Amino acid sequence: MNESQLLSNFRRLHPEIERRFPQLERDAFGNKRLHLNCGAGTLMVDTAIEAQSAAGLKFNSLPGEVMPAERATRDLHARVRRTAADFLNAAGPDEISFHASSTAGLFNLAFGLRSILTPSNNVIVTDLDHMANVSPWETVWGEQAGCEVRRCGIDDRGSIDPERLLSLCDERTGLAAMTLASNAFGTIVPVKSIAAAIRRKSPRCLIVVDAVHHALHGPIDVQDMDCDFLVFSGYKVFGPMLGVLWGRSGLLGRLKPYRVQTNKDVPPYKFEQGTLNNSALASLLAALEYLAWVGERVGPEGASTGSDARRLFMTAMSAISLYDRELSVEVLKGFRRLDAGKFRCYGLIDPERSAERDPTFALEVAGLAPEDLKKKLWAGHALQIADGTHYSAAVVRHLGRSSIARVSLCHYHTLRDVKALISALEDLTA
Repeated sequence: MNESQLLSNFRRLHPEIERRFPQLERDAFGNKRLHLNCGAGTLMVDTAIEAQSAAGLKFNSLPGEVMPAERATRDLHARVRRTAADFLNAAGPDEISFHASSTAGLFNLAFGLRSILTPSNNVIVTDLDHMANVSPWETVWGEQAGCEVRRCGIDDRGSIDPERLLSLCDERTGLAAMTLASNAFGTIVPVKSIAAAIRRKSPRCLIVVDAVHHALHGPIDVQDMDCDFLVFSGYKVFGPMLGVLWGRSGLLGRLKPYRVQTNKDVPPYKFEQGTLNNSALASLLAALEYLAWVGERVGPEGASTGSDARRLFMTAMSAISLYDRELSVEVLKGFRRLDAGKFRCYGLIDPERSAERDPTFALEVAGLAPEDLKKKLWAGHALQIADGTHYSAAVVRHLGRSSIARVSLCHYHTLRDVKALISALEDLTA
């Protein structure tokens, strides 16, 4: 199926998609609003909400082999691991572990690498990243182990220069951490080509990818990307607060994470401290199955729920990527209508380059602090945006600011929503 047909099918499905998000038009308190803050967490899809609520009645606290409730728990754990693996195109479900958050997963990974990295190694981080993929390496391997931490700065287009990053890499580089898309600018990082270049220069360097911000916007293939570890979060893919860590099976077996003695010393169990949150796992499974449902509905005729899960995920996320690109184009075109003396958008602003970004926009209105812009958009237009560092502290420092305003959209939004945003900004910049 070509891109035009895929996008056409997605547009036809969109009214059904909108109906599956109960808080799309009003929040839980009955306030009419337009939620433009997907970067801080998407709205939950209906089945993810229902699964989270129902889990308390259905599942046992721990999995087992005897009683029906513990067998149901066992089956849930197996099913959600397999589904998450299909979402990422992992080699198998044992490469998937669950954590309180992606940040927790990365800190656990950083500690677990004590069996591979040494103080003689250096590690590379980037200023474009969410601090979840910076602080673990700075803290565990920089401050505590004494490794040299090398920082790759941000270039003029709001991304990282692959050549600059590669120049920091040498035979002693043990790890390079990077994001798949900027949490502040929305810029997509060409991880696949960067990883290939790093492999050629430093074959033993581990590559850790933060996919939290991009996971809701396009397909992820860890095997094709050729990274070693990757994280994403449930609450950024229409589900619950939960972190998902993927790692290559050959590496996972060598790691020494925090582990209580009685926990199984094999992947993925050794990475999961304590009892898993079954409500969150059930909700994550439902959220991922929603994306498979999208793939089933927009893909070629004759596809069924029983079709290959990976193919359904690829179809869904490819369609979502095309649609999100369309939203980005309209947003950036709308920004061009605003008074350039009063309005600014950071990062990639050319609509022709929308394929290089997710629909996330760091912006400012002259004379308004980010928190004031947020207040005015809410009070006057019922638009919900974000202000602050967005956990991308180095980005904010790079801009010479203490805070930035951010608008972030995803596939349940419409061109009507884009028009409402532009109209509101026109009022504020008039």
